[in-house]
Amino acid sequence: MSRTAAKSAIDNAPPTAHFAVIPFNETSVPIQDFTDNHIRVKDVIDTVQAIPNRGTCLYDATFDAIQRLEAQISSPQERRAIILFTDGQDQLTVGSDEPCSTHTYSEVITAARPSANISVITPIHTIGIYNQSEAELNVGELRNMAAETGAFSAIGNQSNLNNLFQEIIAGLNSQLLASGQVFPQQGDNQAVLTIKLRNVDTPISATFNFFSNKNYDLPPPPVATAISNFQYNAAANTYTLSLSVGSSETVRQLIINVWDVRGGTQVSSDQIFENPNGTLVVEIDGSNLEAGRAYSIHVQAINQEEFLILDEEGNTLLTEREFTHDPPLSVEFTIQAVTPDFENGFFFIDLDVPEAGRVQTYEGFIVDDSTGSKIHDFGPTLFTGDRIQEQLPDAIRLAEEPSSYRVTVYLLTADQQRSEFTYEDFKPIPPEPPGFFTRVFAALSANPLYLGIIALIVLGVGGVLALRGRKKKEQEPVIVRPPVDKSIVLPAGLHDQEMLLGRQNVSPDEEEFLTPPPPKPDSTGSQAKLHLKVVQTNGATLEKTVDSFPFVIGREGSNLDISGDQRISRKHVQFTRQASGFFVTDLGGVNGTFLEDQKLPPNTPIPLGQNKIVRLSSQTHIEVEPVA
Repeated sequence: MSRTAAKSAIDNAPPTAHFAVIPFNETSVPIQDFTDNHIRVKDVIDTVQAIPNRGTCLYDATFDAIQRLEAQISSPQERRAIILFTDGQDQLTVGSDEPCSTHTYSEVITAARPSANISVITPIHTIGIYNQSEAELNVGELRNMAAETGAFSAIGNQSNLNNLFQEIIAGLNSQLLASGQVFPQQGDNQAVLTIKLRNVDTPISATFNFFSNKNYDLPPPPVATAISNFQYNAAANTYTLSLSVGSSETVRQLIINVWDVRGGTQVSSDQIFENPNGTLVVEIDGSNLEAGRAYSIHVQAINQEEFLILDEEGNTLLTEREFTHDPPLSVEFTIQAVTPDFENGFFFIDLDVPEAGRVQTYEGFIVDDSTGSKIHDFGPTLFTGDRIQEQLPDAIRLAEEPSSYRVTVYLLTADQQRSEFTYEDFKPIPPEPPGFFTRVFAALSANPLYLGIIALIVLGVGGVLALRGRKKKEQEPVIVRPPVDKSIVLPAGLHDQEMLLGRQNVSPDEEEFLTPPPPKPDSTGSQAKLHLKVVQTNGATLEKTVDSFPFVIGREGSNLDISGDQRISRKHVQFTRQASGFFVTDLGGVNGTFLEDQKLPPNTPIPLGQNKIVRLSSQTHIEVEPVA
């Protein structure tokens, strides 16, 4: 019932009123600091729970509330009030004579009245509720506390609780606070305050005198601010805006911050500009903002007297600009392999880009791991597919020894979203240098004239030698040599090797003919097996030792099915065993197969050799190991 009454009172309060909620027993701890978000305050009130058999430190809680209220007030002219709601007296336990508070009633009244630190009085409105009789409360002190601070007091039982709250709120709404700017001359001055009441024709006027110790000049026009050129930089995730400031000479500090519209909380630290000029360019970091959420930019100013500057309607918020943080999403991708082509002077980068259609251009660079220096830049270039071809840099093409490199690629979308991936293990192996004759042939091929001259010289020398040999042969006597017959005459009916094997007497020539060549050894052995270990990035593994070939691996309908990776084809790769060893064949899937970092040509058996890794996708690879 008390929570309902308190929330009803908040609904009837002025919309600009700020509330704080401070429950108390032996201690007082605020559960909601001052805010004009009335919905938030009512939600917090619903969380307050009474704790039985605890003390009621009434004066400590009131004294603490006065201090907190004074710290909240930025201008001494602002209206303020404390509503003290209690159902007991200041005592440690019900019926005890021992006080709970360390502060006294007199200290509370002194803190609420004007002093050197507090320029105006702080009204303490008191609401006391009882179950059976007023004796449960210290009614006299509650009423005196309100009277001595210019406030209202309401006492009643539980059934009348809602009316008690409404009585206090009605009293608050009936109070009027008049404020205005005057520019008096030094000495005594006289002013007239006139109030026009609703539905009353005759205004109420009062004349009063006041003293000024100096002359006051008319101020410049009021400060006015305006936001323009509000833009979002997706690449830097920042907002920029232009802020114009009128009468900037009266502004000591300009304060700009960002608030969450729905939560009513400040989400960025204050940006403070000292003595701003007429136009400012402000940058706001978007890293703390949540995508799809509404935010508001607040602009406030402090004058030379260190008070918040009010606009013409009396608001401290000079300018507000709402926006929704809706940054475009970047494209995720991975580099599957980087392959050099020393023969043609290129290198290839194979990418896995699920949203390739969003990519507009690419660029990147290569870093030598041994020195940490950049050796090559490429791009920006129009993105045409998931295989990038670039010129092989001279530092790699002309290297005599293998080295390790890092390849970084950036993908840029049409909405300026930039994605990055670095391939850490690019280890190109330079080809063996060509031999002497290969270099000579390459040099002659590059100079056809020299090749023609050498050919003429060779032909000339050969012709001279042939002519001399012919003349010498004509001069030598002819020696007739008897023929040597080494042919084998087979008897009738012996037409093949098998029939010769039945003969008892075999000549040496026949024995050489009949001796079969030695069999070609099987390097794998007839019982050689292949151990396969399937490894996926989600942590799943699958192991199998294969002794029957061919053996097919795919997503479904294969000798071994791998689930959970849509990049694997239904029948993706095949392992076979031949006399010369084990072979691996890519079966023509869309994403291909890689032996270590080398992409396999489709439907072509490739020797497994000493390689240990067969990759089917960026998520799945197979560790292979021959088993005797």
